[in-house]
Amino acid sequence: MAHVRSLFFEGAASESEGKALEAVKLGRPSSMIWNITNRCNLLCNHCYMAADGHVLPDQLSDEECMNLVERMKEAHVPVVFLSGGEPMMRPNFWEILEAVHEAGVRPTVSTNCTFITEENAKRLKENGVRWIATSMYGPEEFHDNMVGVPGTHKKVVDAIKTLRRNDVGVVLKTALTSETYEFIYDIIQMCKDLDCGMIYICDLITSGRSEGEEDLRVTNDQWRELCDFVVQDMLDPECTLDYDLGAIPSAIPYIAEQLIAKGANVTKGLDRLQIMSACPVGKGHMTVNSEGGVMACQFAQDWTVGNIREISFAEATKRLFEIDHAESKGQCAPDKCDYSRICRGCRVKAWQRTGDAMEEDITCILHPQERVIPADIKEKFSINTAPCQGNCGC
Repeated sequence: MAHVRSLFFEGAASESEGKALEAVKLGRPSSMIWNITNRCNLLCNHCYMAADGHVLPDQLSDEECMNLVERMKEAHVPVVFLSGGEPMMRPNFWEILEAVHEAGVRPTVSTNCTFITEENAKRLKENGVRWIATSMYGPEEFHDNMVGVPGTHKKVVDAIKTLRRNDVGVVLKTALTSETYEFIYDIIQMCKDLDCGMIYICDLITSGRSEGEEDLRVTNDQWRELCDFVVQDMLDPECTLDYDLGAIPSAIPYIAEQLIAKGANVTKGLDRLQIMSACPVGKGHMTVNSEGGVMACQFAQDWTVGNIREISFAEATKRLFEIDHAESKGQCAPDKCDYSRICRGCRVKAWQRTGDAMEEDITCILHPQERVIPADIKEKFSINTAPCQGNCGC
């Protein structure tokens, strides 16, 4: 994931990006997604977790959750995304949120918005929540069919209005598939109309309820078309919307190329990408699932480096940084791609396809045979040195 405007210019996520970058330099966790429950009241047909109404048998207890918050504080975790499933279905959600806020860790909540009321919006704001993230897949009937519960679209729209009245920022999330692609520009406009500050557009991850659905991924041409639109939007002085692109790291060097070709100064972004690549795997980013498993990415539930019950944050972070010490293979290798160290390819897609996280990302939109890298741009992006082998993680 990469916040495009905040990466190359200044945007809604600039402050959080800065904190994450400093954490990486210090060898600390750069960000954390914590799935506090696997339960969900929706049944999204592409859910990579296949979340439902059941509690997993080895879920962290309430006491373990409070202990984990204290450990997050000691580890100087800058920001935590409380997620699920639907996090507000956990009975002690508010206790966890209040503890996170009191610990000085900045909380963001990923919710389907079906539990948002005026009172809850105020309570989120009081507990330091500057942003919530919620999903939108298309017009009302289509969206409700996607999530499996009629009336959800209206609840989401009403909740967004309630949150904005209470000065809580909103990230509108969507999965880009062959089914949702026709609605993507309408969703972007909805984001602007509802005063959302950011839109998160994620390539399809084929696990959970979408396992085996690779044919639902959009084409490279469609991704490039969308990236061209993002570039034009960012260069529009009237537009302040930030774009976060997930599970498609090759989109970032593609966008940088387009910005450079249009005369934009992207030095800030290039400098940042040398430290923290477009794919955050191995850069201190971690996900902790509801059972305590430490994952390199939230999209790979079966790729864990240990359990937070048994290992320290320092050890967990060290194991995650070790992933970055290995070089990508195939078309993602440094001798094949000049963008290898700043893009990295989507490590989760490689893991799910082959069982080897360092294998090539076959969904790259920058296949060498399809393009010629201009010499001046190639020079700026050529970062073929091996990653730092020290404990700093940089």
